[in-house]
Amino acid sequence: MLLLKSVRSALLLAALTVPTSTLAAQALPSAEAVIAKHVAAVGGKEALKKLTSVRQVASMELPSMGMTAEAEVTMGAPNRMTSKMTFPGIGEIVAGTDGQVAWSLNPMQGPRLLADKELAQTLDQADFYGNLLYETDRFASMTNEGIVDFAGEKAYKLKLVRKTSGLESWQYFSVASGLQIGTESSMVTEMGTIQSSTKISGYKDFGGLMFPTRTEMSTGPQTMIMTIKEVQLNSAGTDSFAIPATIQPLIKK
Repeated sequence: MLLLKSVRSALLLAALTVPTSTLAAQALPSAEAVIAKHVAAVGGKEALKKLTSVRQVASMELPSMGMTAEAEVTMGAPNRMTSKMTFPGIGEIVAGTDGQVAWSLNPMQGPRLLADKELAQTLDQADFYGNLLYETDRFASMTNEGIVDFAGEKAYKLKLVRKTSGLESWQYFSVASGLQIGTESSMVTEMGTIQSSTKISGYKDFGGLMFPTRTEMSTGPQTMIMTIKEVQLNSAGTDSFAIPATIQPLIKK
């Protein structure tokens, strides 16, 4: 017991004589190490690399507006994406990209091609392996800014800056589980730039890989809750990302 107390005293003395900044630097893992733990927790790099597409079917709720919707999001390698949201009494809101052209189509605005920052943002969102694996070559910088409280637990706060678009985001990963539990970013829309914060939870196994089943995104006073009901892996064909006929005339030949 005396020896144990002596060891404790020695460790305490050593801690008091080492600069706090040095201890923090030693204790804080790199952004790459945090991401590697997340990738391992959801199934591993090799398993994720075998994916060619992911299709998610979800229900959506906008509590402040008393609205609900059905949603489908399909992503495919290397950089294709489509999303469809169906609102009762409003209709379908569709958006997507084939990796080069990005579009939006809804009953209120009609067909629209995305350009400039909106296009860059959509291409970032459609980066299939870049988003599954957070591959370092997609980013100009990746920084671990420390441990913070997020969604009721301790999380590493990573600042990521995209290489091609320059867009910044903050990603939160649970210290305990390694899983991603949230994100914060600026969203570029036709109405301007808005701040968004998303909580990610409810990870479940789909085909041997872990996917979150609940996201709660807040943009200003509005909150949107998405509950994933179904995840299909490697089922999307090339027609899943076809440019809608109403968008075709807007593309410059």
